[in-house]
Amino acid sequence: MQSTLDKTQIKAIIFDVDGTLRDTDDEMVKSFELFLLKFEFLISSKKAQTAARSIVMTMENPAQIILHYADRWGWDKFIHQVINSIRWLLKPFKNTHNFQTIEGIKPMIAELAKHYPLAVASAGDEQTVKAFLAHAGITQYFKCVATALTCPHTKPFADPLVWAALQMGVEVENCIMVGDTTVDMMAGKNAKTQTVAVLCGFGEREELEALNPNLILVTTADLTSILIP
Repeated sequence: MQSTLDKTQIKAIIFDVDGTLRDTDDEMVKSFELFLLKFEFLISSKKAQTAARSIVMTMENPAQIILHYADRWGWDKFIHQVINSIRWLLKPFKNTHNFQTIEGIKPMIAELAKHYPLAVASAGDEQTVKAFLAHAGITQYFKCVATALTCPHTKPFADPLVWAALQMGVEVENCIMVGDTTVDMMAGKNAKTQTVAVLCGFGEREELEALNPNLILVTTADLTSILIP
């Protein structure tokens, strides 16, 4: 699709984390694969990898729906406690250094930060989001970080984007929302920001195109060449 991004209106950038800065899907696949391999007498290594990826892809959309309605009905704190309990159960099957950063993210963030204030708007929990940013070595580049419980409602509501714009001292309409899912695109539309969809995370091109983002990129790191001549 043709770009409709108006670069002259951009004064700040808001990034999603999972699937946009962090290679979350591959992390989850690896965790489930290691768990399944504990039952190697029932499943081969190759089948464990295939099954793990299938589980993660199947879980994606229902998980987003559950989080959305939990947030809408005020159950978000409880749901995040459940999610943290599941993470604790899977912890023995994770690699010691489990965080994976999407290729090219650190130099991209460092370069963009020279030209724009940057923020994070994630539906993840604060501890995990901030731990990832520290692991990736990019914490210092962000003016603020909005996570699941920062605002009364999280994405796809506009709240975290409006909050981030306020912290950066810009009008939310002059921000762009960069993310990999329909939830990110809907949050941008609700906040009246421009939107950039990336294909390196959970979202599929067809579903992202249906929400008419201003731009679709193969990977987040391509944003540098778009915004910096």
